[in-house]
Amino acid sequence: MLPAELHAGAVKLSVFGYDADNTSGLRATTVPVTLHICASGFVGEDTDSPIPPTPDLYTQLLQKIGEVQHGKDGADGKDGKDGLSAYELAVENGFTGTLAEWLVSLKGKDGENGVDGKDGVNGSDGKSAYIIAVEHGFVGTATEWLESLRGADGKDGLPGKDGKNGVDGKDGITPDMSSYATKTDIAELQKQIESISGISYISVFESGSDTLQKYGDSIYTYYNDGYRSLAGFAESYPHFCSAENDYALYFNQNDFSWAGSVFVMFLTPVAITSKMKLLLSYMVGASQDAEFYLIPKTDKTGSELAQYIYEEIKAENALKLSFQWLYSDTSISVMQSLENVSDGEYYLAFQGTSDNSHPMVKSIKFMKG
Repeated sequence: MLPAELHAGAVKLSVFGYDADNTSGLRATTVPVTLHICASGFVGEDTDSPIPPTPDLYTQLLQKIGEVQHGKDGADGKDGKDGLSAYELAVENGFTGTLAEWLVSLKGKDGENGVDGKDGVNGSDGKSAYIIAVEHGFVGTATEWLESLRGADGKDGLPGKDGKNGVDGKDGITPDMSSYATKTDIAELQKQIESISGISYISVFESGSDTLQKYGDSIYTYYNDGYRSLAGFAESYPHFCSAENDYALYFNQNDFSWAGSVFVMFLTPVAITSKMKLLLSYMVGASQDAEFYLIPKTDKTGSELAQYIYEEIKAENALKLSFQWLYSDTSISVMQSLENVSDGEYYLAFQGTSDNSHPMVKSIKFMKG
């Protein structure tokens, strides 16, 4: 770099220089020189590259003078020895013991217990189980929800031990029954009454000791386990048609729990006219609507016929009779008109339920005349 007072062109200067290899002293020499000055970045006639700026001679001179006065930097010294560890320093200063003991000695005493923190803010009341059930989709009142929690009835417990035998009673007096009518006499009298009055009956079911022999294969049921003959059904559900109730059809809760529904289908067709009446003898625990059906005769038999009857009822193709159970704690007989039934051959079927009604059916007949 040249002083700003110099302009492009030829100029004569006195050049001040020194011997770079002389380290014992500084000797300056002045030489007159003619320079051709060009602006920095100027492109000369014999080259296409810009001429770079020249170093500042004054700066170089000061640098050289500094090197002569102070000398060049010396070589790096050797590394010092490693210092003592904290444990070694402790030993030099009087500590007696192993390194592990010294480390233990560094632990300070336990601090005092801190002050108890303030009580937290009371939490908000939790939701009731019923509210949570409603939020998750339950529809109904709290009472209905509580009822829904009731599980199924457990299995029957084992029979208890037999009680002790009672004391024998005194012998009774044997009555003279010779003047009383026998069962055969009563049946014969019934026939005579029917012949006189012109009334007769078609019996579909009648309870008695011979019920399972008479109707074991001609009456079928439908329950959770499918279609079963009366004989087979009575073996699986021992209180339905048993000696304890004189083989009446009993829709009890011991066999079917609460609200178990059983369809009973009579596979023997009956020729019915609108002048006939349906006569039932039964005992029932509550008055409520009953479901009795008439299904037209077909050529099917056995379990296939039972399935046909049940499917016709479910498809609403059967004729439903308007009928209601009437509460009675003793056996009663009721009569149902068939005036709206077209003449023809039909199978009878009905549904009994082990609910408040739990009917016990003793006989079913069609009355003619």
